[in-house]
Amino acid sequence: GVVTDFQIHARIAVLNKNYSPSDNRKIPTLKYHYVHRLVQDFPELTFSLNGGVNTLSGVVQELEDCPGMAGVMVGRAWAANPWSFAMADNLLYGASSSSSSNSYSNSITDDKKPKNRLEILEEYGKYADEEEEHWDPVKIRRFLIKAITPLFAGEPNGKRYRIALDEIAGLPKKQQRLALQKGESGIGLSVPVSELIMNAAMDHLSEEILLRTPEESYERLLASSTKSKSFSSSDGRSNEGQSSQLIKDWQDERKGKEEDTRGVCGAT
Repeated sequence: GVVTDFQIHARIAVLNKNYSPSDNRKIPTLKYHYVHRLVQDFPELTFSLNGGVNTLSGVVQELEDCPGMAGVMVGRAWAANPWSFAMADNLLYGASSSSSSNSYSNSITDDKKPKNRLEILEEYGKYADEEEEHWDPVKIRRFLIKAITPLFAGEPNGKRYRIALDEIAGLPKKQQRLALQKGESGIGLSVPVSELIMNAAMDHLSEEILLRTPEESYERLLASSTKSKSFSSSDGRSNEGQSSQLIKDWQDERKGKEEDTRGVCGAT
């Protein structure tokens, strides 16, 4: 077949031992105009831009700057703060519009979508309970918890919430060790994981944060971005600084947990 779809990373990769993968993601200059030129010169092909776009408003801006571009790729920024992209369907695909031609958008009606993060946790808790009924919590609990860990990134007490989740994730193994020490076979998990998740959220996060809608969250992000523009324009710094810091925090936490896991494996 013939390749017609391209995802273009808009900066070069410096193949030098002094350049780490992290350096290559930050230091070489982003050249979005190269991607724009490809879109203009080859209208029969489709191009998506990749690199340096860390916010949903940034995605919208790039697509407005180059209407012929097929899409914008976002990776670590979404993984680090998924809720900041909760309005993607509405803004990019018109999900709330009955005239939308996007099949995915049309397959989910507005009344079935979670209206806030509290509802997301409630629905996810049901799923997590079902999974632990079918599979060993000792083996899957940490994977289940990992999916909701960054849901409140950047929010007040968000780190306390993540610490509480980490304790919940390690509970089955802790109970298993205690049971083995007592010569018992079961691990005795009396509280459903859904209840533990909800308790962690209610204990550490405010009602306003839990009930804030995607629309309200996006408006707050836009307002914060507007305020930071005047501050950053004078010294040339990006107005996506908060998002970049969240990505760094997410990467650091991820690296720390991987090191902890390797340490546990090496000790067993």
